[in-house]
Amino acid sequence: MFDIATISTALGSVKTAIDITKLLKESSGTLQKAEVDLKLAELISSLADLKMKMADIKDALIESENEKKELKAKLELQAKLQFEMPYYWSIEEDGKKDGPFCQLCYDKEKKLIRLQDGNNGEWSCLACRGYFRDKNYVEPIYSTTSDSGWN
Repeated sequence: MFDIATISTALGSVKTAIDITKLLKESSGTLQKAEVDLKLAELISSLADLKMKMADIKDALIESENEKKELKAKLELQAKLQFEMPYYWSIEEDGKKDGPFCQLCYDKEKKLIRLQDGNNGEWSCLACRGYFRDKNYVEPIYSTTSDSGWN
């Protein structure tokens, strides 16, 4: 980021350049060539300083704008997310649900990782290797008797 000192320096360079230009204009007849050359060199130096400071300010403004866009996108995403145990859904503008997304990945790293459907209400996350069971989960029933015909 840029600070007040950077802006003050840039404004100081502008003032110096203006002052030198006024001096050259008002006393062009009375100054010797060496003095004119010196003042022109100071003017060029001042303008170069100004150009560098303005570039710094421009870079800082671009960085600030990008940061603002990122924060705005995060806020918009957060407003769209709805937690339904054990995962998140993204609620679109038309009311449709998108997801589900891993609760662990979002809460830890703010990453939306789509869960993989394991059927019967069981879900898995390929990123964190988490397993989730929702209210539709049905415990598999395993038979204790052997009906395979092999005795």
